[in-house]
Amino acid sequence: MLIAVAALTLIPTAALAPAAAATTGAATTGGRYTTIDVPGATSTVATGINDLGTVVGIYTDSIGLDHGFLDQGGTFTTINVPGAPQTLAASVNDLGVVVGYSLDANGAAHGFVDRAGTFTTVNDPNAGSASGQGTFAANMNNLGVIAGFYVDAGGVQHGFIDRAGRFTTVNAPAAGSASGQGTNVGWINDLGEVTGAYTEPNGDEVAFAGPLGRFTAVSDPNAPPVSTLTAAINDAGVVVGTWFDASGNSHGFTERGGVFTPVTDPSAGADGTSPQGISNTGAVVGLYFDASGAVHGFELNPARP
Repeated sequence: MLIAVAALTLIPTAALAPAAAATTGAATTGGRYTTIDVPGATSTVATGINDLGTVVGIYTDSIGLDHGFLDQGGTFTTINVPGAPQTLAASVNDLGVVVGYSLDANGAAHGFVDRAGTFTTVNDPNAGSASGQGTFAANMNNLGVIAGFYVDAGGVQHGFIDRAGRFTTVNAPAAGSASGQGTNVGWINDLGEVTGAYTEPNGDEVAFAGPLGRFTAVSDPNAPPVSTLTAAINDAGVVVGTWFDASGNSHGFTERGGVFTPVTDPSAGADGTSPQGISNTGAVVGLYFDASGAVHGFELNPARP
Protein backbone atom coordinates (compact mmCIF):
# COMPACT_ATOMS: atom_id res chain seq x y z
CA MET A 1 0.00 0.00 0.00
CA LEU A 2 1.60 3.24 -1.13
CA ILE A 3 1.52 5.77 1.68
CA ALA A 4 3.19 8.70 -0.04
CA VAL A 5 0.77 11.19 -1.46
CA ALA A 6 0.26 14.89 -1.50
CA ALA A 7 3.07 17.19 -0.82
CA LEU A 8 4.70 15.95 2.27
CA THR A 9 2.44 16.77 5.06
CA LEU A 10 4.96 14.29 4.79
CA ILE A 11 4.58 10.92 3.37
CA PRO A 12 1.90 9.56 5.65
CA THR A 13 -1.12 11.61 4.69
CA ALA A 14 0.46 12.20 1.02
CA ALA A 15 13.17 15.21 2.36
CA LEU A 16 20.97 19.10 1.94
CA ALA A 17 28.09 19.11 3.40
CA PRO A 18 29.96 21.51 1.91
CA ALA A 19 29.18 24.27 -0.55
CA ALA A 20 25.97 23.72 -2.44
CA ALA A 21 25.60 24.29 -6.15
CA ALA A 22 24.34 27.64 -7.37
CA THR A 23 20.63 28.03 -6.77
CA THR A 24 17.98 28.90 -9.28
CA GLY A 25 14.54 30.41 -9.11
CA ALA A 26 11.22 28.68 -9.47
CA ALA A 27 10.95 25.86 -11.94
CA THR A 28 8.59 26.37 -14.82
CA THR A 29 6.43 24.14 -16.95
CA GLY A 30 8.91 24.84 -19.75
CA GLY A 31 11.44 22.48 -18.18
CA ARG A 32 11.98 18.88 -19.17
CA TYR A 33 9.73 16.27 -17.55
CA THR A 34 11.03 12.72 -17.18
CA THR A 35 8.85 9.86 -15.91
CA ILE A 36 10.37 7.66 -13.20
CA ASP A 37 9.01 4.12 -12.91
CA VAL A 38 10.80 1.45 -10.92
CA PRO A 39 10.80 -1.71 -13.08
CA GLY A 40 8.10 -4.14 -11.97
CA ALA A 41 6.48 -1.69 -9.54
CA THR A 42 2.75 -1.04 -9.45
CA SER A 43 3.29 2.55 -8.26
CA THR A 44 6.31 4.85 -8.07
CA VAL A 45 6.73 8.16 -6.21
CA ALA A 46 9.88 10.30 -6.39
CA THR A 47 10.27 12.06 -3.03
CA GLY A 48 13.66 13.76 -3.13
CA ILE A 49 16.57 14.79 -5.36
CA ASN A 50 20.01 16.12 -4.51
CA ASP A 51 22.20 18.56 -6.40
CA LEU A 52 23.99 15.70 -8.18
CA GLY A 53 20.73 14.46 -9.69
CA THR A 54 20.33 11.37 -7.49
CA VAL A 55 16.65 10.66 -6.89
CA VAL A 56 15.06 8.73 -4.03
CA GLY A 57 11.50 7.59 -3.57
CA ILE A 58 9.05 4.82 -2.86
CA TYR A 59 7.65 2.05 -4.97
CA THR A 60 4.92 -0.50 -4.31
CA ASP A 61 5.52 -4.11 -5.26
CA SER A 62 3.07 -6.63 -6.72
CA ILE A 63 1.77 -7.67 -3.28
CA GLY A 64 1.23 -4.11 -2.07
CA LEU A 65 4.33 -3.57 0.07
CA ASP A 66 6.35 -0.35 -0.04
CA HIS A 67 10.11 -0.15 -0.60
CA GLY A 68 12.52 2.75 -0.90
CA PHE A 69 14.62 3.24 -4.00
CA LEU A 70 17.65 5.14 -5.18
CA ASP A 71 17.77 6.20 -8.85
CA GLN A 72 21.18 7.16 -10.21
CA GLY A 73 20.87 7.94 -13.90
CA GLY A 74 18.23 5.28 -14.44
CA THR A 75 19.97 2.61 -12.36
CA PHE A 76 17.67 1.64 -9.51
CA THR A 77 18.73 0.31 -6.11
CA THR A 78 16.15 -0.91 -3.61
CA ILE A 79 16.34 0.41 -0.04
CA ASN A 80 14.96 -1.85 2.68
CA VAL A 81 15.59 -1.35 6.39
CA PRO A 82 16.74 -4.77 7.64
CA GLY A 83 13.88 -6.64 9.29
CA ALA A 84 11.22 -4.07 8.42
CA PRO A 85 8.16 -5.15 6.42
CA GLN A 86 8.01 -1.79 4.61
CA THR A 87 10.49 1.02 3.95
CA LEU A 88 9.80 4.53 2.64
CA ALA A 89 12.71 6.72 1.50
CA ALA A 90 12.02 10.45 1.75
CA SER A 91 15.14 12.39 0.77
CA VAL A 92 18.82 12.26 -0.15
CA ASN A 93 21.38 14.98 0.59
CA ASP A 94 24.47 15.90 -1.40
CA LEU A 95 26.59 13.38 0.52
CA GLY A 96 24.29 10.61 -0.65
CA VAL A 97 22.75 10.09 2.80
CA VAL A 98 19.18 8.83 2.54
CA VAL A 99 16.55 9.55 5.19
CA GLY A 100 13.08 8.11 5.59
CA TYR A 101 11.13 5.76 7.79
CA SER A 102 10.13 2.12 8.03
CA LEU A 103 7.03 0.44 9.39
CA ASP A 104 7.36 -2.38 11.89
CA ALA A 105 5.12 -5.43 12.19
CA ASN A 106 2.69 -3.43 14.37
CA GLY A 107 2.42 -0.58 11.85
CA ALA A 108 4.46 1.89 13.93
CA ALA A 109 6.98 4.12 12.14
CA HIS A 110 10.69 4.41 12.86
CA GLY A 111 12.91 6.97 11.17
CA PHE A 112 16.16 5.87 9.58
CA VAL A 113 19.37 7.26 8.16
CA ASP A 114 21.01 5.19 5.41
CA ARG A 115 24.71 5.80 4.77
CA ALA A 116 25.70 3.53 1.89
CA GLY A 117 23.73 0.62 3.32
CA THR A 118 24.53 1.25 6.99
CA PHE A 119 21.30 2.07 8.77
CA THR A 120 20.83 4.16 11.92
CA THR A 121 17.43 4.35 13.62
CA VAL A 122 15.85 7.73 14.41
CA ASN A 123 13.18 7.57 17.13
CA ASP A 124 11.88 10.68 18.85
CA PRO A 125 11.69 9.87 22.59
CA ASN A 126 8.13 11.21 22.75
CA ALA A 127 6.77 9.08 19.90
CA GLY A 128 4.06 6.47 20.41
CA SER A 129 4.55 2.84 19.47
CA ALA A 130 1.12 1.72 18.20
CA SER A 131 -0.03 1.45 14.59
CA GLY A 132 -0.02 4.86 12.91
CA GLN A 133 2.24 6.31 15.59
CA GLY A 134 6.02 6.63 15.76
CA THR A 135 8.72 8.73 14.11
CA PHE A 136 8.57 9.89 10.49
CA ALA A 137 11.95 11.27 9.38
CA ALA A 138 11.55 13.51 6.35
CA ASN A 139 14.96 14.83 5.37
CA MET A 140 18.51 15.58 6.38
CA ASN A 141 20.15 18.76 5.14
CA ASN A 142 23.81 18.99 4.18
CA LEU A 143 24.72 19.96 7.74
CA GLY A 144 23.33 16.71 9.15
CA VAL A 145 20.18 18.19 10.67
CA ILE A 146 17.13 15.94 10.38
CA ALA A 147 13.53 17.18 10.17
CA GLY A 148 10.29 15.27 10.42
CA PHE A 149 7.45 14.61 12.81
CA TYR A 150 6.32 12.10 15.37
CA VAL A 151 2.89 10.89 16.42
CA ASP A 152 2.50 10.51 20.17
CA ALA A 153 0.54 7.89 22.10
CA GLY A 154 -2.56 10.07 21.85
CA GLY A 155 -2.40 10.27 18.05
CA VAL A 156 -1.25 13.91 17.96
CA GLN A 157 1.44 15.00 15.46
CA HIS A 158 4.44 17.08 16.51
CA GLY A 159 7.24 18.35 14.30
CA PHE A 160 10.81 17.66 15.34
CA ILE A 161 14.33 18.78 14.53
CA ASP A 162 17.09 16.28 15.34
CA ARG A 163 20.61 17.65 15.75
CA ALA A 164 22.96 14.72 16.41
CA GLY A 165 20.41 12.96 18.57
CA ARG A 166 19.16 16.07 20.36
CA PHE A 167 15.47 16.39 19.54
CA THR A 168 13.58 19.69 19.53
CA THR A 169 9.79 19.54 19.27
CA VAL A 170 8.10 21.95 16.84
CA ASN A 171 4.47 22.84 17.53
CA ALA A 172 2.65 25.61 15.65
CA PRO A 173 0.84 27.85 18.20
CA ALA A 174 -2.51 27.49 16.40
CA ALA A 175 -2.32 23.71 16.00
CA GLY A 176 -4.96 21.50 17.56
CA SER A 177 -4.07 18.95 20.22
CA ALA A 178 -6.62 16.21 19.57
CA SER A 179 -5.90 12.90 17.87
CA GLY A 180 -5.23 13.45 14.16
CA GLN A 181 -4.31 17.10 14.72
CA GLY A 182 -1.00 18.82 15.45
CA THR A 183 2.08 19.92 13.51
CA ASN A 184 4.39 18.24 11.05
CA VAL A 185 7.67 19.37 9.53
CA GLY A 186 8.50 17.98 6.11
CA TRP A 187 11.78 19.63 5.12
CA ILE A 188 14.69 21.70 6.43
CA ASN A 189 17.18 23.42 4.13
CA ASP A 190 20.77 24.38 4.89
CA LEU A 191 19.64 27.79 6.19
CA GLY A 192 17.29 26.25 8.75
CA GLU A 193 14.13 27.13 6.85
CA VAL A 194 11.39 24.53 7.02
CA THR A 195 8.14 23.53 5.36
CA GLY A 196 5.22 21.74 6.91
CA ALA A 197 1.61 22.03 7.97
CA TYR A 198 -0.51 22.12 11.08
CA THR A 199 -4.09 21.10 11.72
CA GLU A 200 -6.32 23.51 13.58
CA PRO A 201 -8.89 22.40 16.19
CA ASN A 202 -11.65 22.75 13.54
CA GLY A 203 -9.81 20.31 11.27
CA ASP A 204 -8.47 22.85 8.76
CA GLU A 205 -4.92 22.19 7.61
CA VAL A 206 -2.63 25.20 7.14
CA ALA A 207 0.62 24.96 5.15
CA PHE A 208 3.67 26.97 6.17
CA ALA A 209 7.25 27.72 5.20
CA GLY A 210 10.06 29.78 6.64
CA PRO A 211 12.51 29.95 9.54
CA LEU A 212 11.69 28.03 12.69
CA GLY A 213 9.46 30.11 14.94
CA ARG A 214 8.61 32.56 12.15
CA PHE A 215 6.33 30.52 9.93
CA THR A 216 4.54 32.10 7.00
CA ALA A 217 1.29 30.56 5.76
CA VAL A 218 1.46 29.40 2.13
CA SER A 219 -1.69 29.31 -0.01
CA ASP A 220 -1.73 29.14 -3.80
CA PRO A 221 -3.98 31.98 -5.07
CA ASN A 222 -5.83 29.50 -7.30
CA ALA A 223 -6.59 27.18 -4.40
CA PRO A 224 -9.72 26.93 -2.28
CA PRO A 225 -9.14 27.88 1.38
CA VAL A 226 -6.98 25.51 3.45
CA SER A 227 -6.29 23.23 0.49
CA THR A 228 -2.56 23.95 -0.01
CA LEU A 229 0.24 21.69 1.26
CA THR A 230 3.95 22.46 1.14
CA ALA A 231 6.53 19.73 0.50
CA ALA A 232 10.07 21.14 0.43
CA ILE A 233 12.19 24.28 0.31
CA ASN A 234 15.64 24.74 -1.23
CA ASP A 235 18.40 27.13 -0.20
CA ALA A 236 17.11 29.84 -2.56
CA GLY A 237 13.79 29.81 -0.69
CA VAL A 238 11.88 28.11 -3.51
CA VAL A 239 8.98 26.12 -2.06
CA VAL A 240 7.27 23.24 -3.84
CA GLY A 241 3.88 21.86 -2.96
CA THR A 242 0.37 20.96 -4.03
CA TRP A 243 -3.10 22.41 -3.82
CA PHE A 244 -6.33 20.53 -4.20
CA ASP A 245 -9.43 21.63 -6.06
CA ALA A 246 -13.03 20.98 -5.05
CA SER A 247 -12.92 17.57 -6.74
CA GLY A 248 -9.79 16.55 -4.82
CA ASN A 249 -7.53 16.75 -7.88
CA SER A 250 -3.93 17.79 -7.19
CA HIS A 251 -2.16 20.78 -8.74
CA GLY A 252 1.60 21.25 -8.29
CA PHE A 253 3.35 24.56 -7.79
CA THR A 254 6.61 26.27 -6.99
CA GLU A 255 6.57 29.46 -4.94
CA ARG A 256 9.22 32.09 -4.38
CA GLY A 257 8.58 35.47 -2.81
CA GLY A 258 4.83 35.05 -3.21
CA VAL A 259 5.05 34.21 -6.92
CA PHE A 260 3.42 30.87 -7.73
CA THR A 261 4.27 28.86 -10.85
CA PRO A 262 2.28 25.75 -11.85
CA VAL A 263 3.99 22.36 -12.06
CA THR A 264 1.92 20.02 -14.21
CA ASP A 265 3.37 16.88 -15.74
CA PRO A 266 2.14 16.68 -19.36
CA SER A 267 1.33 12.97 -18.88
CA ALA A 268 -0.94 13.62 -15.90
CA GLY A 269 -4.63 12.81 -16.01
CA ALA A 270 -7.39 14.64 -14.18
CA ASP A 271 -6.08 13.57 -10.74
CA GLY A 272 -3.05 15.74 -11.38
CA THR A 273 0.54 16.34 -10.26
CA SER A 274 2.06 16.55 -6.77
CA PRO A 275 5.67 17.76 -6.30
CA GLN A 276 7.52 16.27 -3.32
CA GLY A 277 11.09 17.59 -3.43
CA ILE A 278 13.38 20.23 -4.94
CA SER A 279 17.15 20.51 -5.27
CA ASN A 280 19.27 23.65 -5.09
CA THR A 281 19.72 23.41 -8.86
CA GLY A 282 15.95 23.82 -9.33
CA ALA A 283 15.13 20.21 -10.20
CA VAL A 284 11.71 19.14 -8.91
CA VAL A 285 10.52 15.58 -8.28
CA GLY A 286 7.18 14.15 -7.28
CA LEU A 287 4.31 12.08 -8.54
CA TYR A 288 1.57 12.28 -11.11
CA PHE A 289 -1.56 10.26 -11.77
CA ASP A 290 -2.06 9.13 -15.36
CA ALA A 291 -5.45 8.97 -17.10
CA SER A 292 -6.15 5.55 -15.56
CA GLY A 293 -5.23 6.72 -12.05
CA ALA A 294 -1.88 4.89 -11.89
CA VAL A 295 0.88 6.65 -9.95
CA HIS A 296 4.23 7.51 -11.56
CA GLY A 297 7.23 9.46 -10.36
CA PHE A 298 8.52 12.44 -12.30
CA GLU A 299 11.50 14.75 -12.50
CA LEU A 300 11.21 18.29 -13.82
CA ASN A 301 14.64 19.63 -14.56
CA PRO A 302 14.89 23.17 -15.90
CA ALA A 303 18.70 22.83 -15.93
CA ARG A 304 18.47 20.38 -18.82
CA PRO A 305 17.86 21.45 -22.47
